[in-house]
Amino acid sequence: MTRTPSIASPEVVTYDGLPASAGGAHSLRAKRPDKAFGHLQGFMGACIEPVSSPSWVFEIAAGGEAAPTASLVGLASERFGGPRHRSRTHTEWNVRPDVVNDALEVLAAAGPDAVTTHGRSLAALTCSTPVRLVDPDVGAPYPDITPDAFGCFVVDGYGRILGDSGIRATLGTAGSSLSLWLNLPADERLAAGARHLQDNLPFRLSAKHWRVWRPTRSGDSYRSTRIPSPL
Repeated sequence: MTRTPSIASPEVVTYDGLPASAGGAHSLRAKRPDKAFGHLQGFMGACIEPVSSPSWVFEIAAGGEAAPTASLVGLASERFGGPRHRSRTHTEWNVRPDVVNDALEVLAAAGPDAVTTHGRSLAALTCSTPVRLVDPDVGAPYPDITPDAFGCFVVDGYGRILGDSGIRATLGTAGSSLSLWLNLPADERLAAGARHLQDNLPFRLSAKHWRVWRPTRSGDSYRSTRIPSPL
């Protein structure tokens, strides 16, 4: 009989900003995508270390005016090649990291009036990547906040794992946002780590989405409890 390995590390604190029930993401508080990108770069440079190369995707939504949409599709195909995906609702292109600035130029050319009939961004550049948070006291990732440290415990049906942080940024013609799944140590380093994150973000972290995860009595699973903001 295969035995589930016991969990070695006792606790971890997570910030889920924001869950789908609360809108899905924080606003990057910038009307222009290039300025939102600057906010994103500042946060990434100060607070995180990517686990792998970020995945960048350029998307054009259906539901906009025909002429601007056609112009955008033509420009995107010229810059990024053939789309990777087409559907009734949108078209997607892979964007290499070295041509992210080209994607920002396409968004700038579209302008803030490039929206769908529902007022959403007609075009957007999305970045998704797993990351490790940096301990501000040492300038390197927390060595004990890793998936292996928490038994690779799966939090939900979206594949999120304790010890494995991640971000998803969307830079759009009608607005930009950042979704966060962050894992911090549940000890004396927590307050400084949370403050470091807050000092490098253009929005206020929610007080309602912090949780501490502790092993169950059997030691082969975790349970979570909401905690006050450490800020």
